[in-house]
Formats: sequence, C-alpha cells, structure tokens
Amino acid sequence: MSLPISHRDSENRTPWLRRIKNSVYQFVPILSWMPLYNSHKFICDLIAGVTVGLTVMPQSLAYATLAGLEPQYGLYSAYMGCFVYAVFGTCKDITIGPTALMALMTYQQVMDRNADFAVLLCFLTGCVQLLMGVLHL
Repeated sequence: MSLPISHRDSENRTPWLRRIKNSVYQFVPILSWMPLYNSHKFICDLIAGVTVGLTVMPQSLAYATLAGLEPQYGLYSAYMGCFVYAVFGTCKDITIGPTALMALMTYQQVMDRNADFAVLLCFLTGCVQLLMGVLHL
C-alpha cells in the first residue's frame, strides 16, 4: 500500500525545511542560545556591558579623532560592532570595537575626503566580511 500523495510531499519537504532551519541557526547563532537565556545571566551581562561601555566611550572618541573624523563617528564604531556581533557572532568571550591601527589606516584613506568616504569604507569592509562568512573563508 502506498502513501497518499499529500503525505509523500510533506516527507519530501521536511529535509529541505530542516536544512534551511539549520542554515539559519548557523548564520544567526542568537536564535539557538536566546531561548536558554535567563534573568540572572541578563543582570550579569548588563553590569559587564555598562562597565565595558564606559571604558570604550573615551577610547572610541580618541580613535575617531586619530582617524581624522568627528568624535561621534567613534561612538558609532564602538557600539555598532557589538550589536552586530551579538546577533551574528559565535564566541561569547570576545572584544569587538575600534583599534588604533584601524583608526590610522582609516586616516590614510579619509585624509583629503569627507566623513562620507569613511562610512562607505566601513560599509564595503562589512560587505567583504559578510561575503567571506557566507563562503566560509
């Protein structure tokens, strides 16, 4: 006795749906650990986040000045990387943010241009990193 057509179709679709779900969980790790997150971890992470945030703020302002940009761009670079890594990152013990070397390299490119070029440089760098991640390089 053979299975009804509708049942066979659902069996054939299940492996594809499972593969898609696994791929999404692989590229967006927050989906796997967020359901296990509790209030005790949140309080500890909040204290750590405020502490690191207060440390990174003056440092990022200095790096923006070193890169030849207005100070607010340093704040953007300090916090946006952390937000993006919280969603797409896989290591829970890592420091993300601006560095002196990155600021000096940005200064070399932005020296005679406006801040829009620095934003474009950041966007293109992110695109290259995203492509490398998708291609597992």
